[in-house]
Amino acid sequence: MLKHITIILPFPYRGGSLRVTKTIARMIRAGSQRAGEPCKVRLGVLAGVYDLAANFTDALEDGVDIVEFEWSDVSPEAIHIANSNQGRTVDLPFDIYQMPIDGIKNFADSDLWLVVSDRTNKPLAPIRPYVVFATDYIQRYVPEIFEGNASGSYDLPFLQTVRQANAVITTTPQTAEDVISYVGVPRNRVHLAPMDFDPTPLSGKAPSKKKEEGYFVWPTNTTKHKNHLRAFDALVEYYDLLGGKLRLKVMGPFSDYMNPDNEDTPDWFQKIPYIQEIQKKIRSSPSIRRNVEFVGELSDAAYAATVAGAAFLWHPTVYDNGTFAVAEAAWLGTPSLSSGYPQMRYIGDRFAIPIEFFNARSAPKMAASLKAMERAAGPLRAKLPSREALSKHTWQHYASDYWRMLKGIAA
Repeated sequence: MLKHITIILPFPYRGGSLRVTKTIARMIRAGSQRAGEPCKVRLGVLAGVYDLAANFTDALEDGVDIVEFEWSDVSPEAIHIANSNQGRTVDLPFDIYQMPIDGIKNFADSDLWLVVSDRTNKPLAPIRPYVVFATDYIQRYVPEIFEGNASGSYDLPFLQTVRQANAVITTTPQTAEDVISYVGVPRNRVHLAPMDFDPTPLSGKAPSKKKEEGYFVWPTNTTKHKNHLRAFDALVEYYDLLGGKLRLKVMGPFSDYMNPDNEDTPDWFQKIPYIQEIQKKIRSSPSIRRNVEFVGELSDAAYAATVAGAAFLWHPTVYDNGTFAVAEAAWLGTPSLSSGYPQMRYIGDRFAIPIEFFNARSAPKMAASLKAMERAAGPLRAKLPSREALSKHTWQHYASDYWRMLKGIAA
């Protein structure tokens, strides 16, 4: 029986990834309580990264424990001893592992670990049974995100952690297929979780009755799969060749560091070759400098207000597990224009959101879609699902399903 679960966040995620992690914790708590099988939930986060009181207020209020940890290398021999003391035998094919150290019991007092993403620098030590929440395998489709890794094995520890997991959870059918065909996990160990989203941070903001402010929004970060170089090429065409009328607000973690005029950008960040390429494109385009505002990471309230006032949300990413930003935008009365990869089409279908799609590998097609969206946004807005309809996909609605899935995995 599952009486205690530790959710491990192996990487210092922020933004949407952090919100998803907290939502999972709250779903487990709620689902177990509804079933009359209360399960304690601990969220393990990297030490020194977060302001625990500020970043995890909602989770703490729901009874989730937040504990900081650090990674430590450990030998197969030490793992074998730890498992022998628990009466467990595990396969240990690797020379070195890493395990979370919290200075207390190192999470060994949990019945199950749920690791949100596979981003471990070495294979995860199987001190306890563990499940991986697999977000995506972008490198299969955008190999340049690991550019500079001459050995071609940058993601090997990630894959090793997933292959040794007791089970893998995904939220889209395409990512489930990637886990099977790219990572090599047997199909019977891959589970499709109910996809939900959490509108709680947005609930206080009513949809705007008009969208005449003259801008669209682009939630992003600075990783390569977000497709910035093509996106800025598309923006140049949109403004210079197609007479684009809408300004753009770029938002998200570190997105303001892409702005070459931002004096607060750390020196080390400006030395990243990819960032230098982005800034070069921005510097060379008067229309981008005139029409694009880099607002950075916003508070939930500021984010909601900015999205609610936008003509539409733009998502030019090449590939990932999809973004809940389109569901959040729909909640706020704002339509979306998105790259047409499978996960985004799945999100559109699941939430009944009418999304306009485009080919994110072609700057001219992206520019044309932006221009077309100036007219299409209004009719799309009228077709957006109501908050009542979207509420059927909130985490509260799927908490019991999520709990049953975890119980089945642990059985």
